[in-house]
Amino acid sequence: MKIGWVFFFALFWLSACSSFQSQTDFAAGRQALLRGDSPNALNYFERVASGDPQYVYDTTLGRQSIWTYVGLAQYNSGKLREARASFEKALSYQKDDHIGRLYLGLTLLRLPSPAAPTNPFTLQEVSFALREGVEPKRVVSLVRERGIGFDVTKESETQLRSAGADSFLVEEIKKIRAETSRNRSENSAAVAVKELTSALTGLRDSLDYITTRTTPGRFWDPGGPIRAQIRNGLSLVAAREPDSQKILSTGEWIGQKLEEEIDRARRDELEDTMRRSR
Repeated sequence: MKIGWVFFFALFWLSACSSFQSQTDFAAGRQALLRGDSPNALNYFERVASGDPQYVYDTTLGRQSIWTYVGLAQYNSGKLREARASFEKALSYQKDDHIGRLYLGLTLLRLPSPAAPTNPFTLQEVSFALREGVEPKRVVSLVRERGIGFDVTKESETQLRSAGADSFLVEEIKKIRAETSRNRSENSAAVAVKELTSALTGLRDSLDYITTRTTPGRFWDPGGPIRAQIRNGLSLVAAREPDSQKILSTGEWIGQKLEEEIDRARRDELEDTMRRSR
């Protein structure tokens, strides 16, 4: 029995130490992020994420995944593809992480949409190459360079195999075709606008609720400049021809101000409490 209690206590102690270290690293990373030191912030956030991938930061505004902060540091460092993956991971843990969704939309807007292949291989060309003795692995390399201009149906797969394609080549062609189609779709401005609309709407509703229905709300966004820019952002993304540069600058301003507002509102609330207690 004593050994069991010792083991339980040891596990509890290790868990507490790990949690404290995560909080310490997160706080250090967040301060680095606020002062513009994104590389250092990224090191701290990645350390937290590797130890506790489900770590969340609770604020009056809501719960934000550690992966949102990993993504923010990557975004500010220009690592857009890595940032996109981090924001998507954040939303897989916290669907209502509006900051993560805001920056996912901004990231998609910044990422260049892959251009459609200008001279993709046709089914006839791939079949001809195989019949001429070109090795399947070499065909895969060529296809990756030029792209594929046909879908792999049962009929086209039969034709490819008849020409000499093996299972590896068929599967690679399917992957290349799927990747091309997915990237062209997912990186479109329309998807970015959809994510931004959802994020800004969520932030607007959260701030409206906080400022009108909660006690800490009187310390949030005094004068309403952040809410005004959120409304402006919603108007920008709803335009018939959205101005990407204006959307980016407005969205980034909102994200930065909200991060600063977390600390400012908390500080003002604490000062108010201290004044009242005197």
